[in-house]
Amino acid sequence: MGSQMQAGTIQQIRDGVITEGPVYLQVSALQPLGKKHKGVYSDGTDSIEAVFASTVNQLIESGKISNGCVVKLISFTCNLVNDSHKLISTECEVESASDAGTPEQASIKAESQESNKASPTKENMPSNVKVEDRASSSPMANKKAKVEGTGSNTPHAVRRDSDSVKTPAHPRIASLAAASRTPQPSPSEQPTPAPAGPPMDSPGLSMGSAKKAVLPIAALNPYNMNWTVKARLMKKGPKRSFSKGGTQSTSVFSIELVDEQGTQIEASVWRDLADRYYDLLEESKVYYVSKGKVKPANKTYSSVRNDYQLHLDSGSEIEECPDQDTSKMQAKLSIVPIDQLSLFIGKKAGIDMMGVVTSVGQLGSVKRKSDNSELSRRDVTLLDQSQKTVTMTLWGETAQEKGPLLEAQDCPVITVTACRVSDYNGVSVSAGQRSDIQINPDTPEAQALRQWYDFEGRTASTQHAGEGLANARGSSGGGGSQERVTLQQLVKSPADMPSPDAKPEYHNAICTVANIDPQQSMYYQACPDNNRKVVEQNGQWYCEYDGKTYPSMVRRYVTTLRCTDNTAELTLNAFNEQVEGLLGMSADDLAMLKEGNPEKQQQYQTLLKKVQWQDYVVRLQTRSREYEGQVRMRYTVHSMKPVEFIAESRRMIEQLTKLRVKAEG
Repeated sequence: MGSQMQAGTIQQIRDGVITEGPVYLQVSALQPLGKKHKGVYSDGTDSIEAVFASTVNQLIESGKISNGCVVKLISFTCNLVNDSHKLISTECEVESASDAGTPEQASIKAESQESNKASPTKENMPSNVKVEDRASSSPMANKKAKVEGTGSNTPHAVRRDSDSVKTPAHPRIASLAAASRTPQPSPSEQPTPAPAGPPMDSPGLSMGSAKKAVLPIAALNPYNMNWTVKARLMKKGPKRSFSKGGTQSTSVFSIELVDEQGTQIEASVWRDLADRYYDLLEESKVYYVSKGKVKPANKTYSSVRNDYQLHLDSGSEIEECPDQDTSKMQAKLSIVPIDQLSLFIGKKAGIDMMGVVTSVGQLGSVKRKSDNSELSRRDVTLLDQSQKTVTMTLWGETAQEKGPLLEAQDCPVITVTACRVSDYNGVSVSAGQRSDIQINPDTPEAQALRQWYDFEGRTASTQHAGEGLANARGSSGGGGSQERVTLQQLVKSPADMPSPDAKPEYHNAICTVANIDPQQSMYYQACPDNNRKVVEQNGQWYCEYDGKTYPSMVRRYVTTLRCTDNTAELTLNAFNEQVEGLLGMSADDLAMLKEGNPEKQQQYQTLLKKVQWQDYVVRLQTRSREYEGQVRMRYTVHSMKPVEFIAESRRMIEQLTKLRVKAEG
């Protein structure tokens, strides 16, 4: 079966054109390599280093695979190791015994057999043609045969009565002979190969060939080093630089790619390659990417649903593709309906969403705890055919760029990728820098949602996705649900007291502010930059947290409220935002009354009494704290809003309806 060997097979394996068997190669130079064996594979014109996996060892040790035999490779992997390709065989069969000779001879024999089919023989020659006897039928022996009447050696010698005919030499032998006669250039005359990719000072990306052999992204794995993918650049992240121990700064940025099968993968571009290509790579363009490392994806930081990610370094190549057709290069979305979001609460992997934007909130900001920098945020409300709504928070540049676009349109349909689901307010969704938001996408699913909303959804009765959820997450440290609890349900006996190390629980309740003690401090003096406590020193304010001295300070509320309902009475701790909303003034303004003259102090007392016996919907965080050897429950107000009696009445009617249906059913 040696004739099934084909010249050029090994080069096609190197190039990634052939990635699976069967292929036929000849074995030579076998030798042990620890518990394995190594050798050389040849296709008659080219060779490659061979490594035989332990699954093939039995064939070698039994002598079935030996030098010169031809094997059929069924399963194999070609890896690039130290600039040299190695073909690792994991499954193969012996196709022919080791009588094939050297790889070159096997190829010559195979080609000679093909050519002999058309060559004259004793059986099929005309009667006036005589074949001269030959000592050997092998092609090498045929070189000794002579045509009658001539002195030349040819592999096929025939004689006609009328004249002598020369059959040309076998093409393989002729090419070898020609190569031996052709003068070879000295090493100094050999051309220097061009470096991979554009040079460091290249003004742009090199243009790849339109006929490159590419692999689908889904076929990538860490064991195949020789691959090229053709993909559209969906998203390019910011370039970051860092250094360790005073070493030279290292650059890195991330890109997200998608191929024609809709498979996505994330790639990190490092060092010189990052500096060279960051300004050249453009989103929505198509590129060839090759010679990178395939590594398991870190799902904690990756928003792309793929088990692997790419590591592109100085040895990797990125080329712009001549074919920029991206019509098929669209990411496959796995849309999660709004009424099923609760199933993904707390999951690290992001989800894809689609909904109609029914409202867009104002642009706001929060302070990061890490560096006290401002982070933009904006809330939007989404609705889908489940008639459930959910609040999605847009963060950072997404809030700044997408918010105005959403405000300018009448209830657009959007798709959002890489969303994180939390249990805030029962269920809520966040979309950050890694999320991709498409406004009014041209897909059948988006068109169906638009049609539903225009004809039915605008007037449909809707409900927040967090309403009606069981309060199971509260007992496990989650964010609780929209169900109401009484204050008595929050009281814990010493036996039921949770551990101080346990996660906090969250609950919603309706209660009445019974009293605010006017003798308490009400506020503290804070640093204007980080809100930490400061102390006065020589007319200035010193912050122990950052060790800096500030010329001024601000006051921030930290207040206790005595609240009650029809079941119990609790002391709640409230902070700046909640007390500002309760009293209607800042802590600095309140201090002018509290620390002012008797008339202003009277105004202070009147203000505190004014908010007493008012009803509020509060969201509470409950957890235990140990103080002076005693463990006590601490109740902290996270939000506090006056009761909207119409909405509250509607909620109570719905609860009564559910109870009646349950009783009748």
